[in-house]
Amino acid sequence: MDGCQATYVFKLRRNIALEGDLALARIELDALIPGVGRDVHNIVDLVRDIPQLGRLRGLAAVDCNTRPAGVQAVISRGPLTLLPDLIRRLSFVQRIYCTVPDSGAARAWLSELGPGIKAVSCHQVEHDSLVIQAIPHYALFEISDVVARRSASAEQTGRSLDEVLAAWLGRLDEPRAARLAQTALDARSTTSHLFHDVHYYKAKFFPRLARSMLNVCSRALGDGPHRVIDPFVGSGTTLMEAATLGIPSVGVDIDPLSALISSAKLGATRLDSGLLTKEVERAADFLDAHENGGGSLNASPLEQGAITFPVWLSKNRRMTPQVAACLSDEIRIVQAAVAGCSPQFRPLLRVLMSDAISRRIRMRFLGTGVGRFSLTLAKTPAPRILARSLKRHLKALATFEWLCRTVHLRLAEAHVVEADARRLPGSLGTFDMVVTSPPYLPASSGRESYARARAPSLIALGMRGQGEVDRLANASIGSMDGKGVGSEELTHAERHLVEWLQHDPLRSLKAAPTAQYFVDMRDSFGEMMRVLRPGGMAVVVSGKQSTFYNFATREALYVARSAELLAEEAEKAGFIVRALHDVQLLKSNVNARPRSLDNYYETLIFLRKPC
Repeated sequence: MDGCQATYVFKLRRNIALEGDLALARIELDALIPGVGRDVHNIVDLVRDIPQLGRLRGLAAVDCNTRPAGVQAVISRGPLTLLPDLIRRLSFVQRIYCTVPDSGAARAWLSELGPGIKAVSCHQVEHDSLVIQAIPHYALFEISDVVARRSASAEQTGRSLDEVLAAWLGRLDEPRAARLAQTALDARSTTSHLFHDVHYYKAKFFPRLARSMLNVCSRALGDGPHRVIDPFVGSGTTLMEAATLGIPSVGVDIDPLSALISSAKLGATRLDSGLLTKEVERAADFLDAHENGGGSLNASPLEQGAITFPVWLSKNRRMTPQVAACLSDEIRIVQAAVAGCSPQFRPLLRVLMSDAISRRIRMRFLGTGVGRFSLTLAKTPAPRILARSLKRHLKALATFEWLCRTVHLRLAEAHVVEADARRLPGSLGTFDMVVTSPPYLPASSGRESYARARAPSLIALGMRGQGEVDRLANASIGSMDGKGVGSEELTHAERHLVEWLQHDPLRSLKAAPTAQYFVDMRDSFGEMMRVLRPGGMAVVVSGKQSTFYNFATREALYVARSAELLAEEAEKAGFIVRALHDVQLLKSNVNARPRSLDNYYETLIFLRKPC
């Protein structure tokens, strides 16, 4: 079968909205299938070239659920034997169509495919060809979350997913299943699957992007096994995507809450939905009783005094003594609900508790460099947010169990370590890949303080006291506490930016932390080099540029090419810079003036360690 060439048609996901995502899809396809693919802007035209596809009907039809404009599919030639690997790996493809001459050898090969591939594929004979259609596992991952959210219970989630998959493949002609499948396919945002939304997380890595970069790197490195590290692990997106691809991974973060989120996200996949159901019911009853005034905290498993918020948060005009007391009571209730759960479920529930607090109390730092922030208090109390989240993630666990049964999903080993990317522990060993998204340049100069924004959660979880939150913030890369970096330590372009900041009255405070940011990232690149094996690859995701404006006129005063500056630091650390690839993102914030009207780009910095 190795010599059996097939024609592949890769129908792209309908919710690929921007050309940047389309470019990522092409990069991934070029890595996974040899030869140059041809873009198809009108997928109906394929029927003239491949008339066998014209006989597919319903949700299987080639023109069903296509992108409304632009490239709708890519057509390529390649060995039929690539099909199973493409099904397991592809990130941006909604459906694979494959045609091959009908033969006994081809039929025998199809009959011997594993159950995880057979579950998402089917074939039929048209004239003298076998027409194979398959749903990539990742497309199923993404729509499974949409189906779960529309299911009434964990039990119904599994049944609905069975029906949707059967309808999607044309095995079930049932109107309700077809409507639910259509709803799932119409979803514009699909980034919450596989526990990716277990905690509200600003600047979260996009799962498809992380997965596609893992595919590109692992294929470029050749035969595995490979091992990946994310030294800025954040909410664990890289680790979860690596696990689903069978790539062992390690994640590192200086923030204890990030380490907890990443670890709990991966640990949730090892839980039992039946046992978790009992925990959720108990916790939900407890939360409902206290919200309705029928519970007693004195009888709760946790006896703890009022939460003491940091002084700088208490000074906000919205944080009146009455509001602070109310929020403190809510936090004590969710703490007690979590403290009463079984130890095996406690990491997940602690993360969901933190998520509820973060959604109730939201801070957005204003970029002035002096710690100014806006405070928004959600109307829904934290106990009710937690109760809803518990039920939603019970269905998420049921979804994961369904995926394990249906496509035989097995996760590779992953570990999370609380440590500093500038000083990685020597015990971690060596790696073949780095896939990471470090703090962006604007975050270093007062634009954001993730540690302070998470202060209520850190305090409620007992990870940091009110005074320790500031120390954690000051220990982060490019913090506002940055002092003592001499201009001689900087590159010419870095020094030019820092000097411009020093001479701008509104931004002079940002000069020292910006200088510190570059030195900190230099140390981080040095550590990435140290832990990578010779010939290893790194993909570092950065904001493309940071633009400083006249606040009154919105005139651009200075443009710092952030990604290019980081690439220069990587090169100084010894990396070979292979490419910088810009990706436009759908990010806008009407409150973030004057940036709110700009297009926003991230840059993928492709690096390789010399052999």
